[in-house]
Amino acid sequence: MSPSAELERARTLLSDPGYTDLDAVDRQLIELLQADGRIPYAELGRRAEITEKTARRRVSRLLSEGYMTVAAVTDPAVLGFNALGLALLTVDGSRTPVELAAEIAELPEADYVTATTGPYGVVAELVCTDARELHDVAFGRIAALPGVRSVELLPYLRLHYQQARLSGALADGAVRPRPLDDIDRAILTRLAVDGRAAFRDFASALGLSETTIRSRYSRMVDTGAARVMCIAHPLRLGYRHSSWVAIRTDGRSGAQRVAEALTRLESVSYVALTAGRWDVLAEVVTARDEHLLNVLDESIRGLDGVTAMQAWPYIAVYYKAIHPREVSPEPCC
Repeated sequence: MSPSAELERARTLLSDPGYTDLDAVDRQLIELLQADGRIPYAELGRRAEITEKTARRRVSRLLSEGYMTVAAVTDPAVLGFNALGLALLTVDGSRTPVELAAEIAELPEADYVTATTGPYGVVAELVCTDARELHDVAFGRIAALPGVRSVELLPYLRLHYQQARLSGALADGAVRPRPLDDIDRAILTRLAVDGRAAFRDFASALGLSETTIRSRYSRMVDTGAARVMCIAHPLRLGYRHSSWVAIRTDGRSGAQRVAEALTRLESVSYVALTAGRWDVLAEVVTARDEHLLNVLDESIRGLDGVTAMQAWPYIAVYYKAIHPREVSPEPCC
């Protein structure tokens, strides 16, 4: 395996192993870190009614065993990725979709790969620097893999909404594209690599004070431009009935209105506007098949402007937080 493939595998949240070995304390720690990924360990222990040492040990286990990661969630363009898309793969039967998904997850451009029970054996989100790279990865590297019969690409026109919290609504926790300057981008580039990095550890490298970094990060959180939080593997946390949902809209309501309506549904964690056969993509995260059915049939299908819908339920998920390809040690400003 190449060094780059080893790196991608090391930071990938592994697919569902068939069980969920988490107790109530683990789940509470994940919930607290989803609300604030930078909460101090002392406070984390106090809220979970455990010692700081125990909080550190448990969080370390959850990170090392692939249940979660802690990183900055922001518009990928902030990190230099200006072309995103969803690659829809049909398979030829020579390999299982889970095997193929695991290999695609090792690509540095693939941040979220699912094996599904829908018409596409594998669905992969690709995060690229430009449209040419997106095209080459989808129709060059992925299309050439053994087991792939065909590739369809849905380029994102806009990543509309990200809500990484799995349990309960978080009205102020969603991330949407916002204007940021070069200093903000430099701060988020560091936090995308390590969301819990101490501000003082990289202040001098950016030519900034710790106070300035803290103030700017707080402003980005307050405006919804970014936040550091725990990003958890949905299947391993018991959300085993989760799905991509592709939506076609009519000309009256428009894709943007449908996309915004989706953000008001508690189970919807991700919304993108796309080019291609589908106008809007959404991720629905649920724990029971009845809940997934209700969300699809009652909440989404009934939205004004929705004319067609297709769901691609997950059977396996490989996820890694979006990291910048390179982190320059020089100050940006």
